[in-house]
Amino acid sequence: MLDRWAGAALAAVFAVSTASVAAAETPAGKPLTFAIVPKLLDNPVFNYAKLGAEKRARAIGNIRIVWRAPQEADAAKQVEIMESLIAMKVDGIAVSCNEPDALRGVIDRAVAAGIPTITFDSDSPKSKRLTYYGVNDVECGRLLGEALAREIGGKGEVAMLTGMRGAFNLESRMAGVRRALARHRSIRIVQTVACDDDTAKAVSQIEGVMKARPGLAGWALVGGWPLFARGALDSVDAARTRVVSWDALPPEWPYLEAGKVRLLLAQRVFHWGVESVNLLLAARGGTVLPRNSYAGVDLVTPGNLPRYRELWKRWEDPAVRFGEDPLLKP
Repeated sequence: MLDRWAGAALAAVFAVSTASVAAAETPAGKPLTFAIVPKLLDNPVFNYAKLGAEKRARAIGNIRIVWRAPQEADAAKQVEIMESLIAMKVDGIAVSCNEPDALRGVIDRAVAAGIPTITFDSDSPKSKRLTYYGVNDVECGRLLGEALAREIGGKGEVAMLTGMRGAFNLESRMAGVRRALARHRSIRIVQTVACDDDTAKAVSQIEGVMKARPGLAGWALVGGWPLFARGALDSVDAARTRVVSWDALPPEWPYLEAGKVRLLLAQRVFHWGVESVNLLLAARGGTVLPRNSYAGVDLVTPGNLPRYRELWKRWEDPAVRFGEDPLLKP
């Protein structure tokens, strides 16, 4: 169902890995310390970014990764962590921002202190960060919305699930979904719920909405939070309600195989860590980074899930280097 539109739509968001931007040479002299600050510790997507960063640092050599984050999504605590990293005089910082304006000042202070600072996953675009690495969230949100529209035949009432209100990446994804669905006069978004990046809360919210709206035609999940739990979609009749979701982590795969989810829009979360190391190393070497370093996405369906599993196994393997793996299309 997706292959007719995928080629043209994906052209807007597919990008070459930024690995070529960074010199992969082992830094001379004392080891470099790169700090990576995800939104929170309690989200599995960031665990894979950590694996990617550590794997890349080992491959290059002479780089130490410091991983710091609040237990829950909390912008104020992220600011405190960033201040401590500035005081430590780390050699570079990559941060996924819980709230763009809240992190703007501390990012600017880090840059003023001579510490190369970038964002990944969730940006603070008004800050002085050197670059943002991640997907174009608006365009990928449009992909997700258009996929949902096609799955429900261009008509019906739908709902959206987001995480932390105000997060730049999530707000941008929802804007993209709305833009896509607005093209279909017979589709109406009747409810949007925010789970605060909490899996149990996301599952409960889906159950509550389905109880109140059993005839719902579809869901657009701009993050995969509920799918990290088993039985998260037990309240959803897949024959009547179609679900499309962000991310494609292993706990989400059974939902795809069972037909409970029709499409997983996969960010290459390992590469958040890999490319953060590459970009920080490039910045320390004097490379002027592009304002945005957009990454592509894999569109994972039941048909190409076996290939995606192969890629995932390679990315997890400490002995296998990251390469230029082609992005998956339906």
